[in-house]
Amino acid sequence: MTDHGAPFFIALPDRDEVGAVVRRLRAEDPGLSQLDHPSGRPWILGRWGEGELAVARAGRDAVALIGTLPPLRDELQRWVGGLNGDARRVEGLSTSLAGDFHVLGSVDGALYVQGTAYGTRRVYHARAEGALVASDRALRLAELTGARLDAGALAWKLLQPLPAQLNERTMWHEVRAVQPGWYLLASADGAPSRHVRWHRPAEPHLGLAEGARLVREALVAAVGARTHRGGVISSDLSGGLDSTSLSSIAAGQLGPGELVVCTNGGDESINEDGHWARVAASHWPHVEHYQLPPEEQPLFYSGALDEGCRSDFPGIISVSRKRATILISRMAERGSRLHLGGHGGDHLFFSSGTHYHGLLPRRPILSLQRIRAYGILYGWSGSAVLRQLLDRRSYRSALARIDLDHSGDLGFSTPGLTWVRRPVVPSWLTDDCRELLAEELRKAVAQAEPRGDTIGRHMELDNILTTTLETGSIGDAARRAGVPMSTPYFDDAVVDAALAVRVEDRATPYEYKPLLMEAVRGILPDACRARTTKGEGTFDAVGGLYRHRQELIDLWQDSALAKAGLIDAEAVSRKCSTPGTPELRDGGINSTLICETWLRAVQ
Repeated sequence: MTDHGAPFFIALPDRDEVGAVVRRLRAEDPGLSQLDHPSGRPWILGRWGEGELAVARAGRDAVALIGTLPPLRDELQRWVGGLNGDARRVEGLSTSLAGDFHVLGSVDGALYVQGTAYGTRRVYHARAEGALVASDRALRLAELTGARLDAGALAWKLLQPLPAQLNERTMWHEVRAVQPGWYLLASADGAPSRHVRWHRPAEPHLGLAEGARLVREALVAAVGARTHRGGVISSDLSGGLDSTSLSSIAAGQLGPGELVVCTNGGDESINEDGHWARVAASHWPHVEHYQLPPEEQPLFYSGALDEGCRSDFPGIISVSRKRATILISRMAERGSRLHLGGHGGDHLFFSSGTHYHGLLPRRPILSLQRIRAYGILYGWSGSAVLRQLLDRRSYRSALARIDLDHSGDLGFSTPGLTWVRRPVVPSWLTDDCRELLAEELRKAVAQAEPRGDTIGRHMELDNILTTTLETGSIGDAARRAGVPMSTPYFDDAVVDAALAVRVEDRATPYEYKPLLMEAVRGILPDACRARTTKGEGTFDAVGGLYRHRQELIDLWQDSALAKAGLIDAEAVSRKCSTPGTPELRDGGINSTLICETWLRAVQ
């Protein structure tokens, strides 16, 4: 198994039948760490970093936490002491602690495996050598079991965005995923394992002031879970509100020489990021600020093919792997042990107006005013807005109407007041691929359920869960670049606090991220509150297509996707030879590229 030292765990039930699995794992990697069930049988095998494991035991019960942990004194031991053989009592443990971690229990012989509520830590399971095996890595289980690639799952990854129900399964037939917010429970008597729900997203009911207080407390605790162990920490400082807020919190918790903030260089005539990053860093004299020289900034598509980066799912990081990790490699040179990323800020604090579809019946005047303002801001067609507002179809009906013969538009200029955004469908998909997609869609519609009661809640939860799935491949790339990356905004407590705020208080076209602005009042330097814009990389993306077009053309000469019968490699190659074509601006090439590089790596 080639994983470049990435942490992982394999969890096993308290049964004799796991012996063959353990022997095989030991033969392939004799250096694995091991924890045992209270019975003495193997419980957890894997590899984890210093400070990333906490274990407590009481009689026939044991609980292990693996991941980013807060300072722990006696909390875990007290919790385990109160289980009394009831595995369901493990449920509340993660919500009582800050951080980002898996919870594994061995409770009176039962196996309990839980990830995070919003998907930064995931759980998968399969059967190997006749025994149930659970893990945080789907690829590990696929290799262990010899699982077959799921061509349908891979075909859907060629389209973006992906409907919720088509984004929940793994890339292999025999490997199952446990949904975020659920846990895997295998009883001691050998009965079939089951998935049990332990978490539901907070309902929006708080006003701005109370919600901002909770977000502030959760964010400070989330960053504290990363900084309390000392050593050198690094953090993104793009100049935008999200990363500047995280860096501000970290700067208040760390002393001289303990924090390095870093900024990507760029053309400041079209992007103000560098200026605002320097404004923020000037308020922290004890913090080193590293700014990458613009001439050293890789373009998009640089180093796209990296067959050594093997992840559970195809990840968008493939499009910009060198660009996205160059700062992390520079932070590794400065001795950083952990890098804080600002991913998640947009998902929690920025809205494009989707919520007002559901709010319209309760607050019609406010909703119509704000929808009109969003329309002016993004250039929406009035007729398109009206058509979407009058559309009261169910989620299943909307899903069933996805048109695989016509490509969608991912830009903000198209109103997003619907259950499902029409995906971008590349023209180079084969007829077999289209038939496969159509069959998969029919199956999905039959059992599809939205993630929330309204379009706005469904879409925001889907965006969060889709992005946290991406953080797995981003984390793999960051670790290969030299520093593990962590995303405090996606911690369960932070997400819950943000979602608990009324949508009319956190989603407005008139203010930029008002909830986050209020939450970091007094922490974020006042000078930084003046910025209400955000840089973007459109020009760099187009430049990358031109600069690396020959590499992209060459990539399709021996295409793994073509061999799988999913794409017409010659058609893709022709499109890449003319980077200015509008078809390469809709994202279709990106989804195809990430699937190609992923498939080559895992094969």
